[in-house]
Amino acid sequence: MSFCSDIKTELSEIKVSHCCIQALTYGLLLFGRAFKTQKISMQSENQSVTKLYAMMIKKIYDANVEITKGDSKKVTYRAEVVDEIDRLKILASVDFGMCDGKISHEFFNRSCCEAAFVRGAFLSCGQMSDPQKSYRVDFPVKSEALARELCDILARHEVLANISTRGKGFVVYIKRSEMIINLLALMGASSRSFDLIETTILKEANNKTNRVFNCDGANINKTIAASFKQRTAIEYLIAREMLSSLPEELISVAKLRMQYPESSLKDLCNNSPEPITVSGLNHRLKKIIEIYENIVSK
Repeated sequence: MSFCSDIKTELSEIKVSHCCIQALTYGLLLFGRAFKTQKISMQSENQSVTKLYAMMIKKIYDANVEITKGDSKKVTYRAEVVDEIDRLKILASVDFGMCDGKISHEFFNRSCCEAAFVRGAFLSCGQMSDPQKSYRVDFPVKSEALARELCDILARHEVLANISTRGKGFVVYIKRSEMIINLLALMGASSRSFDLIETTILKEANNKTNRVFNCDGANINKTIAASFKQRTAIEYLIAREMLSSLPEELISVAKLRMQYPESSLKDLCNNSPEPITVSGLNHRLKKIIEIYENIVSK
């Protein structure tokens, strides 16, 4: 199963407290896939989600939900209230936003009820990428009003989300790893929160290591290139017996570079018989190159 499906299985198995049952069911109903009709149904790749959907509706409305399995290559399950009397009974009992796309707060007696509602919303329509590949959670919704209200609820629980358009609908999305961790914790997927934290830390550590390695590699290449240029100038002056005519401070630096051809400027300073700073050493080596370039350009 996918990472997202594993999370939904874990969330489906959470024991729901009595005060949160209606809020959870409301989230399942409101964010079901049948947006453009008044069908009471949902579709999911996870059978555990459809079973929870059926169980909650049976418990609250005493209505039966039929679960069917799709015939496509990608296995999906559909849960639907097919009996017309049951469907009308539920619609008469609660306006769960099927028409106006707004969230009714009458089911949110406590903060935990909002958390259960978000869990129901995610189980119905949520999509989450594998954090090994990318950080992304999507809630596809039918209206901008519903998207904004969901964002407000998430923000109250320290989960900051954004809204984008997708076709004729909208998507509430979260891309920051710390916000996804907060969302998982809010919904009750504690073990997954810790898994994601661990993955995040490892990815950041690997990225840092790669940045350091790349930086070190670039610095090594610069050191080698600079050393080659310096030694070319010095060897030219030695071959033409011109090095001895230079000031003593340049001669000593030239000898130091030839003695330690692969060393960085800092290492050359450490190996120098006389105290010298990196900037002072670099200035003298540049002076030697400048003398060399003036000679060969004539």
